[in-house]
Amino acid sequence: MSSKKLVFLDIDGTLLLNGGPVSGKVAQALKQAYDNGHFLCICTGRAYSEVPEEMKRFDGVISAAGACVMWKDKILQAEYFAEEEKEFVTGLLEEAGATYIMEGFGNLYMKRDIRERFFRELESARDEERMLLGFFYKTIPFDSVQEAERVHKCSYFYAEKDSFWFRERLRARDMSVTSFSQAETRGNSGEITKTAFTKGTAVHYLSDHLGVPVKDTIAIGDSENDLEMLKAAGVGIAMGNASDYVKETADDVTKPVTEDGVYHAFLKYGLISEDD
Repeated sequence: MSSKKLVFLDIDGTLLLNGGPVSGKVAQALKQAYDNGHFLCICTGRAYSEVPEEMKRFDGVISAAGACVMWKDKILQAEYFAEEEKEFVTGLLEEAGATYIMEGFGNLYMKRDIRERFFRELESARDEERMLLGFFYKTIPFDSVQEAERVHKCSYFYAEKDSFWFRERLRARDMSVTSFSQAETRGNSGEITKTAFTKGTAVHYLSDHLGVPVKDTIAIGDSENDLEMLKAAGVGIAMGNASDYVKETADDVTKPVTEDGVYHAFLKYGLISEDD
């Protein structure tokens, strides 16, 4: 396996733009790389239930920002919030006045009163805010946090506190907060995870499990929660649409998602050729 590359790919802002489909050029590059014997692994902040079905057919799927690692449809590692962690996080989010979702492997959970208020407010929302509608509709309403079973992570939106406020309070619990890649949810939105489980730890775990040397791994991403993945891989590539600090961390920068950045990265690093 060491002669082949193990490639980790973020979804939002890397393979997809604002929830749209993978471009034809990138889709063809993915198929060509797979046909050339390379291993492709999704590495996303999304819960597994939110990974597009066609991407679940990749060799591997790392979901929930590194909390769940799968290979060939088999769960190799999964980490969940303890009950006291769920209660602490929901208390923090309610204090911050945030709209939030608790994310498990197969289900998304949203507090009933917050969910109902959100849908009422959405009637007058801007078009870019309506993009979240499908995501929120999939949630299961809960009245008590104990009803949210086996939670990997928590996503929140429209908080009255910034990420620094969250970071200070989460640090003592060995938890962290990162921003989303989608432009319309930056600033007062993000995801809360356990510090010990990141996209970077998942890269190391899977490469060790498969016996693939780190030098034969490539990671491509665009946002804050991709930083550890980009640093962990043999080659970390930032999308052209990534934030400046992500580009500075990466080993290389490819074109933006709007210009088929993944295709150009695959071509540059020999995963495909123009003759494929």
